[in-house]
Amino acid sequence: MISVTGTCRTSNKMISAHVSRARQAGFTLMEVLLVVLLMGLAASAVTMSMGGTSQKKALEQLATQFMMATELVLDETVLSGQFLGIVIENDSYQYVYFDDKEQWQVLEQDRILSGKQMEDGVELILELDGLPLVQEDEEQESWFDEPLIEPSAEDKKKHPEPQILLLPSGEMSVFELSFIARNEMNKEIEVVVVGDALGRLKLGREDDVE
Repeated sequence: MISVTGTCRTSNKMISAHVSRARQAGFTLMEVLLVVLLMGLAASAVTMSMGGTSQKKALEQLATQFMMATELVLDETVLSGQFLGIVIENDSYQYVYFDDKEQWQVLEQDRILSGKQMEDGVELILELDGLPLVQEDEEQESWFDEPLIEPSAEDKKKHPEPQILLLPSGEMSVFELSFIARNEMNKEIEVVVVGDALGRLKLGREDDVE
């Protein structure tokens, strides 16, 4: 009897020990799952952050390409004495020149300076701040005069009038051109190109804070 009872008590202790270990193992598994979940959330946050950074750099690259092309066109304007301009749409931009027939023509001969179409999700927003300075020896009559006959939609598409003017004096319209996209969190990402009246271009506004 004593040996049987002792065996029963020993068995109960062993069972209790197994249950205790099982419970401890269960809590450890939950802790592991919790850590895995937290790591997954952290990885997602890092991915989103990297995605936003990648979009920012992509916009900066587009803005830099625009600046480089515009500087080339402005140099050509000064050397040739020809009036050129930039037509800005919501999702594209293109360079135009003022021909002998006093019409704007799209600059298509140069592949580098041909029109640029933005990728899906990239928007262009243009803000103008007046016109360049007018030299005293420059002719006052220009394409700014209102036409007697309103051009048709086809003519406007064939001869688009630029919002940004590039003058042979090296001056140009004062403007801010924003390259805008949105990240996975629908947060707006913006890169701005600023042009002043003296034909200088820079990336970002003076009051921008990193």
